[in-house]
Amino acid sequence: MVNYFNDFASLCFERFGNRVKHWITFNNPWSVAVEGYETGEHAPGLKLKGTGAYRAAHHIIKAHAKVWHTYDSQWRSKQNGLVGISLSGDWGEPVDITNSKDIEAAERYIQFYMGWFATPIFHGDYPQVMKDFIGRKSSQQGLGTSRLPAFSSQEKGYIKGTCDFLGVGHFTTRYITQKTSPPDRGSSYYTDRDLAELVDPRWPDPGSEWLYSVPWGFRRLLNFIKVHHAMV
Repeated sequence: MVNYFNDFASLCFERFGNRVKHWITFNNPWSVAVEGYETGEHAPGLKLKGTGAYRAAHHIIKAHAKVWHTYDSQWRSKQNGLVGISLSGDWGEPVDITNSKDIEAAERYIQFYMGWFATPIFHGDYPQVMKDFIGRKSSQQGLGTSRLPAFSSQEKGYIKGTCDFLGVGHFTTRYITQKTSPPDRGSSYYTDRDLAELVDPRWPDPGSEWLYSVPWGFRRLLNFIKVHHAMV
């Protein structure tokens, strides 16, 4: 699929690159991976809990990197465009800002969301907290290897820095607290995170149970991105 996607992108560069100067390889890959291969809400509707989303994301990241390199080596000098990716990210605020467990859970929420894709693309590998938590839970389940795929050292170098600009899709904010999922609950992306999401009933609700208007959360997310994924 990585090669097929690269072929598709190359055709787009060839046909439209004289007019299109900003390219987004994927929009909201979190949704593609989790809702397409974990929960089955979106196409292709697969429910491969605990494995499908991670495998899909792994190939999305590699496909993005290959397309960036293809543009960089074959088209950039002729077309002078930019290639980026658009990632979704909601802000996670600790329920108790004095509780280290809640602070860590909130950080985990963000790393399992936007960091899942941003950290490999900007820094070369998955967030350490994802590798630690998924690896530990995989071991508890008797698996010989982590359910989170691993990048080879060559792949890490190939993927790192493959982003000329970062698009951000932001929807809402959640209060986050520590919640340890027992090992016997089975494996899933959601239980791997060991956290609970809460909302403040005072937040304006625009009519959807998952979409609350929290402007200060958007600001904190942007600050987080600036600190962790600054393009310098």
